Amino acid sequence: MIIVMVGCSRHPRSEKYAMARLDSLAADCYAEIYINPIEVAGSLTQLRDTQAPDSDSYYALTSHIALANLAGGDDAACDSLLRVIGRYVAAHPDHAASARERLIYIKGVIYSLHGQNAESADDFLIAARYARENRNWLLAVKNLANGGELLEMAGNPAEGVVKMREAILLADSTGKHDLDFSIMTRAAGIYNVLGNTEEADRFYKLNEPRVDSVSPMDRFYFYSTRGNSMYYRQDYRAALEDFLRAQEDLDTIGDPYLDAVTHSNIGECYMYIDSLDSARIYIDRSVKEFDDIAVDYINQKIYLNSLRGELELRSGNLDKARRMLLSAAPDSENLSPRYLALHHHRLRKYYDAVGDYKSALHHLIKAEELDDSVLHFIASNYTAEVNTRYHQDTTILRTRVRVAEKEEEISTLYFWVAIVVMLAVIVTVALGVHSHMRRRRSQRQLEELRNSLMKLRIENARNRISPHFIFNVLNAELPADNVNIRNLVSLMRLNLELCNRQIITLGEELDFIRTYIDVVAPSLGDDFTYDEYIDPRINPEKVSVPGMMIQIIVENAVKHGLSGYDYPGKRLRVDLRQVEGGDRLTVDNTIPAEDYNPHRGTGTGQRILNQIISAFDQYNSACMVMTDGIVTSPEMNVPVFRVTLFVPKDYTFNI
Repeated sequence: MIIVMVGCSRHPRSEKYAMARLDSLAADCYAEIYINPIEVAGSLTQLRDTQAPDSDSYYALTSHIALANLAGGDDAACDSLLRVIGRYVAAHPDHAASARERLIYIKGVIYSLHGQNAESADDFLIAARYARENRNWLLAVKNLANGGELLEMAGNPAEGVVKMREAILLADSTGKHDLDFSIMTRAAGIYNVLGNTEEADRFYKLNEPRVDSVSPMDRFYFYSTRGNSMYYRQDYRAALEDFLRAQEDLDTIGDPYLDAVTHSNIGECYMYIDSLDSARIYIDRSVKEFDDIAVDYINQKIYLNSLRGELELRSGNLDKARRMLLSAAPDSENLSPRYLALHHHRLRKYYDAVGDYKSALHHLIKAEELDDSVLHFIASNYTAEVNTRYHQDTTILRTRVRVAEKEEEISTLYFWVAIVVMLAVIVTVALGVHSHMRRRRSQRQLEELRNSLMKLRIENARNRISPHFIFNVLNAELPADNVNIRNLVSLMRLNLELCNRQIITLGEELDFIRTYIDVVAPSLGDDFTYDEYIDPRINPEKVSVPGMMIQIIVENAVKHGLSGYDYPGKRLRVDLRQVEGGDRLTVDNTIPAEDYNPHRGTGTGQRILNQIISAFDQYNSACMVMTDGIVTSPEMNVPVFRVTLFVPKDYTFNI
């Protein structure tokens, strides 16, 4: 009977990376790693190249690219990548945890693919230890289970089942139950090897209610493993039933090797219940499938020829039986003792049938020696496993005793804890009363402040009535043709309205600037011109700005560049545009040819402007930038003094 091992050794299951933001993408690729290794290597390379070249995640993904190269037959590329990862891990021992863990994991996979099960088990168990240190519990559980399975394959099932149970315990204690079904099935398989069918059946019964909800591979492995267990108990009908259920998932899995193995198992069970026609159909089908996938494994051939030999013997075809049974020399091969014993029993049956009793006796003795060896192996490993469990139970008992002692110590502390809690409650109540009294006192003070503020507001409103009254009288009494005085009155009225508002619309700011220009224009000469450009993408009525901020820049331009100088063609231009990353305000003023000093005066306006910018920058992640200097204006085609204010995108004036 062929034991199907689809754990970590031949058919690793799909897994999830424990890497934030990469889990689903990496898992999707890894699920296909043994089916389309070249394509998966490309996908994983693209995913890896999105990571920083010196990051842990970059080299963790590189380890799986190495595995894809190995699965694709490119051993050189795999070895090269593993050397690169090894250098990275050696150079960064403090922060290369995931890469180190996966490097050891991939080495374990490589050992298992080459049949070096003991070395592979060691690497998986080391990887499990690193995963625990990194608190990557799911990967620790998986590596413990893989290490346990490989220990069984290396001939140490007692230690292997201990690691399986350790994996189950870790999954329970950390809440990582993704692999519970798979691990329990594999643990049951190892208990079969130990001959502990009672414990194996316990795990099978735990898994049975969930068998229809798991993946096709997990369901296949469950029925296949339980079928093997029934086979070795010689309950061939129960084994056949499980193998037939396992066969139902083969189309979904799409693995020709598993197809061939399962069909040979079904054929052998049919043979032992004397359904020879069905047995021949499945065994011949299995032989063809092994030939189609070019399996050149000598022990596989020995097993199949021995199986076919018994089928011919049961069918009465002694010549064919002889050719099949004698087609190989199994004693010279590293074949399982259980299979060797079965082959010698078949040879004994053949020689009995042809009357060669001497040869029959020889093979009977050989078979019984091997059976005794298998039974001794099972008994010794069963004893070792029971002994290990005894030590574990003793450890657990001692732990429980220590826990009970600690609980008693804790119970003696409860009294003191209760006293501390009572004192804390008293202190809390006292603090609460004190806080309540302070809050009431603060509320009284706040109410007094509100009353004072209301009085100040009323007084301020009364004070504002007088200037408004004066402006109204001036507008009524001034002659209609006195435009300059009327503009001045309008400017003063606008200033009065805007000075009490911190934030105004861009439209209101521009209206104020235009009124200001109307007032000062007569003093700047008849040929003075004022230009204004507002980007059509900017809606002045929906954009907010601090009041008087742009006006200060314009006023400085008039005061320091235009007023007080006698030269023709004075011009002032305000330009507001959307640019990459924000909005840009440009104020250009022409300058005299000689004796121009852009910074004459007290600098009050510039200080106020800097204070406004600094105040609002504190509430924004990006800052406004203001520059000035003499440039040649492309619009005016003359030297100008330019002030530029850049306001970043999403800048807010709401504080």
